[in-house]
Amino acid sequence: MAAPKKIKGIDCNEAAGAGVRKALTERFDEMHALRRTALKWKDPEGVHSMRVASRRLRSALSDFAPYMSKRRVSSALKEIRTIADALGEVRDQDVALIALEELLKEAPHEFSKTLQQFIEARKEVRDGARQELKKVLIKERLKNLQTDFSEAVVLATDGAKPANSFVEVARAIIRDRLKDLEKLSSSFYRPTDPTQLHEMRIAAKRLRYSIELFETCWGSRIAPFAKQTARLQAALGTVHDCDVWIESFRKEVNESKRARDQERIKTFNWLFTHFNSLRHKHLAEAFSLWTTWEANDAHGALLEALKKPISHKKAQNAHTDAQLSDI
Repeated sequence: MAAPKKIKGIDCNEAAGAGVRKALTERFDEMHALRRTALKWKDPEGVHSMRVASRRLRSALSDFAPYMSKRRVSSALKEIRTIADALGEVRDQDVALIALEELLKEAPHEFSKTLQQFIEARKEVRDGARQELKKVLIKERLKNLQTDFSEAVVLATDGAKPANSFVEVARAIIRDRLKDLEKLSSSFYRPTDPTQLHEMRIAAKRLRYSIELFETCWGSRIAPFAKQTARLQAALGTVHDCDVWIESFRKEVNESKRARDQERIKTFNWLFTHFNSLRHKHLAEAFSLWTTWEANDAHGALLEALKKPISHKKAQNAHTDAQLSDI
């Protein structure tokens, strides 16, 4: 997966409008640049990278929504959602197939036939999703969207209510995302409720993306918090994947019982047990990460870091140093 690009060229102490336009444009360009990579089926990470870039873009749009005219970007946002959904359909099947093919290596021999049939069915679904993605990612269509989006963002920010400086907007957004995440932390005490845990995963992701987006204003002072939330997001993401699998296998077992297919019943019972165990493991990991977050008062540390943005000159120097280190 491609790492997020650092948003450069923003003076965090100036009015927010220009910074918002710059941030959104760069997030769109980041997604657009991954089009060809996403259509190379040999490496599933290409689709994953573009999907994550589309999520970062949509997260940024959500962050800036209170400071923009929503009507101006509604048409472009609808198209961006279509792209994200198409990428998600392919990625979900890629992840499923990777997991199933790994399981096939360790599964008892008696389950191999049913498991292989299940894999082949998934491949057919993925092939269909890939064809739909190709239609969505037509080069000319994406290029037109890029133009439309750039124009819409200018109009949306010019017509919006006056805002404070970019750094003040950034600070308010990160605080809100932190509050959203912490509000959902009680989900750990309802471990059998997949909906709440899934919402907490999304909240962790949105906090992470916001920190990464606004790193230009604080640099290394807030970067560690993005890494911490990324680990929490990953653990909760695996829990969510297991919940999807468990529900899928429950349905398969019920259908197999109606058909009185003992071989399929045994196979899907084995898979059901496997993913229940995996879910328990990653839920424990996520809970440990969260209790560490609280014990270390990451909340207070992040809010303290947000009080001291770096100067525009330091931000420019940091970006120049990063460019030189890549040469």
